[in-house]
Amino acid sequence: MTQPFGPIEAPPSLDLLGPQGPEIARLFTRPFLVMHRASALYTARTCLLLLFDLGWEARLRSGTTLDDLCRGLPEQARKPLAWMLPFLVTEDLLSREGESFILKGGPDLDLAGIREAVEIEAPGHGVNFDLLDGVRSHIQPFFTEGKAGEGLLFDLALFPLWLTYFRNENLGYFPNNLLTLLALRQDLTPGTRVLELGAGAGSFAQLVARQGAEEGWISRIAEYRFTDVAPTFLRRAQRDLKFIAPGLPLTFQALDLNRPLGDQGIAAESLDVLIGINVVHVAQNLEAVLLDLRSRLRLGGRLILGECLKSSLEHPVYQEFFFSFIRSFTDVELDPRWRPVHGFLTPEAWVDALAHAGFRNIESIPPPRPLMDKHPSFNVGAITAWA
Repeated sequence: MTQPFGPIEAPPSLDLLGPQGPEIARLFTRPFLVMHRASALYTARTCLLLLFDLGWEARLRSGTTLDDLCRGLPEQARKPLAWMLPFLVTEDLLSREGESFILKGGPDLDLAGIREAVEIEAPGHGVNFDLLDGVRSHIQPFFTEGKAGEGLLFDLALFPLWLTYFRNENLGYFPNNLLTLLALRQDLTPGTRVLELGAGAGSFAQLVARQGAEEGWISRIAEYRFTDVAPTFLRRAQRDLKFIAPGLPLTFQALDLNRPLGDQGIAAESLDVLIGINVVHVAQNLEAVLLDLRSRLRLGGRLILGECLKSSLEHPVYQEFFFSFIRSFTDVELDPRWRPVHGFLTPEAWVDALAHAGFRNIESIPPPRPLMDKHPSFNVGAITAWA
C-alpha cells in the first residue's frame, strides 16, 4: 500500500550521538521512525479536523487571523490556537499570508490510512492515535464552554489511554525514559538517594528496576523516592510497583513541584539525584523551582531532566498538542533570559536556566547540536546538571 506519511527520515549517524551513541542508535528502528513521522501527521490532521468540528472550515477557507478566530471564545482558547495554526502551516495543511491563515484546496485528512500503514510497520501502537482521537472528541467544551482542559483530558474515559501512552513499550514515549536512564547510570555510586519528580505512571521506575537488575547496578540505589502531585498516580504506584519494579527500594510521597520542597519534608542537601521526565518545564516559576531543586541536592549531586526539546523556540512539535489545553503547561511565569516561552524549550534555553540557578557542568545525552541541526525532528534528550 502507498505510505500516507511519505518518505521516512534516515536515522542519525553514530558520530552525532555522542559517547553512548551505540545504545542510543538502537532507538532508530524502522518502526520507531515510522511511528514518529506518522504521529506528527496524525496530530496535524486531528488538529484541522478539530477546527472543522468547531465549525470553522469556512473561516479558514476565506482566511482568518488568530485574533479573529479567538473573538467570542474563552480567553483560555488563545494559547492552543496560537500553537495549532502555525503547526498546521509546518505540516502544509494551512498556508500563511501575513497574519492570516488560509485553507486552500482539499487537504488529505484521512486517518484510517495512517492507522493501517502503521499497523503494518509498527503493529500494536494504535494507542497513540486512540489518545489523539480521544482529545479531539473530548476537548470541544474547552472552546465552547470554557471548561478546564485537565478535567476533559483526564476523565475516566481517557485515563487508561494515558497510562498506555506512558509505557516503555510505546515507541513514541520510550526515548524519554531510555535517555534519562543512560544519564542516571553514568555516574551512579553506592548509597545513592534518588527522588523522581512527577513520576506519574511509573514507567521510568520500572525501567530502572529492570535494566538495573540486568546490568547489576540496582544495588547502588539506597532509596528511590517516587513522588507525584496526583493522588491517582500515587495510589496506583503504591499498589503495583512492588510487583513490576522488584528490587527497587521504593518510598512514596505526594509532592508539588510548585511548593517549597522544604515545606514538604525534603531536607536541604538530602539527595544525590533528582530526576524529572517532562515535568520541570511546567514549573510555575522556573527560576525559583530550579534554585529549590539545587538546594535539595548534596554538593556534587545531580539534577537529570528528560525533556522534549525544540530545535528553536518558534518551532512547534507535535507532542505539544496534548498539553496545550492544560493550564500547568501554558500558564507559567515568563522571563526573556531563562524562561522565554511556555512549554517545551530548546537545549540552549535549558542551559541558560540551569546555569542561572547555579548548576554547573551541564551535559546532554545525546549532544543536542549539531544533531538537531541535521535532524530537526529529533526532539528529546536528557540533561544532567551538577549542584
